Amino acid sequence: MPLVARQVLSEEFFMRLNRPVSALFGLLAVLCGVHTGGTPSAKAVLPHRLLLVASEGLYIMERDGSCSWSYNVPRINGRSNLEFDDLVYDGQALSDGHFLYAAHRYVREVDHDGKTLWEYRVTGAHEVKSFALGPDGTVAVPHSGEQAILELERGTGRELKRIPLPAEGSYHTRYNLLRLTPEGTYLLALVAEKRCVEVDRSGKVLRSFAVPGRPTVARRLPDGSTVVSGEFGIRRFGADGAKQWSFDQADTAGQFLLMWPYGTIPLEGGRLMVVNSDWHYKEAGSNRVPLFIVGEDKRVEWSLDVKAFEPWKKSETEPRSGLKEHRLMVVQLLTDK
Repeated sequence: MPLVARQVLSEEFFMRLNRPVSALFGLLAVLCGVHTGGTPSAKAVLPHRLLLVASEGLYIMERDGSCSWSYNVPRINGRSNLEFDDLVYDGQALSDGHFLYAAHRYVREVDHDGKTLWEYRVTGAHEVKSFALGPDGTVAVPHSGEQAILELERGTGRELKRIPLPAEGSYHTRYNLLRLTPEGTYLLALVAEKRCVEVDRSGKVLRSFAVPGRPTVARRLPDGSTVVSGEFGIRRFGADGAKQWSFDQADTAGQFLLMWPYGTIPLEGGRLMVVNSDWHYKEAGSNRVPLFIVGEDKRVEWSLDVKAFEPWKKSETEPRSGLKEHRLMVVQLLTDK
């Protein structure tokens, strides 16, 4: 049976579950029961599976904490014709069983066997990093060299529309991740400018969300607010652009190190599932929590121990520090088999 995976605000599925919150988090707690050796708890079962997107590839993490499918880019240690071509930033499981993912230089669709079906690749040191799949099947990508969002035909990579979005910075520091809103507008992180912008399909900037550091991604929540994550932590802005809520290192002090929040998923009651990425972390052991759930009261209600990855994840060693980095970027909730 093919995967049924939702895009953009697909995670609202959690919000439509007519079950008590306590039951939901009791079920999620199975991941905390994964032992050092990787053997999952036999007593608890998750109602959902996860697609994990990391710098070296994609993984499906089953309800029991095991990995049932993985795809690693052909050159796990980076380096093809240009340095870091194959570092993955973004990914999504599609309803037909295929997968889209974006690396520094390209967006690519693969089937369940890992066969490349099509790709769109930029030239030179230009970057892509991300994509947003539209309801009509188009695939939008940010192009740091063209300083534009390009809407592409899925299956061919043919350019259908160009949305200009000039921004400060180099090819690498101009853009980060791209997301589509339910209103059909785009949210794009402008790294060098330390803000995220919402633009329409003409390129008009509708809203701007300033943050105190380099942003990773912005996403529209079901209540109309916008959450932005990055090296500073997490900020949530109301529809009027005013800051409503924040979460940073001080809020996890004494529990674990909040390193670099990447992707977020909205859950019931204003909760967020947060990817805590360990890019360039400095101290051994400080990356022990790669994924957690936090409530509006800033209480961390659940966290995943990084040891769950040991049996199956092909993580990389950072040559400068000698530390293993798991480099989790984003996650996606998947429906059951």
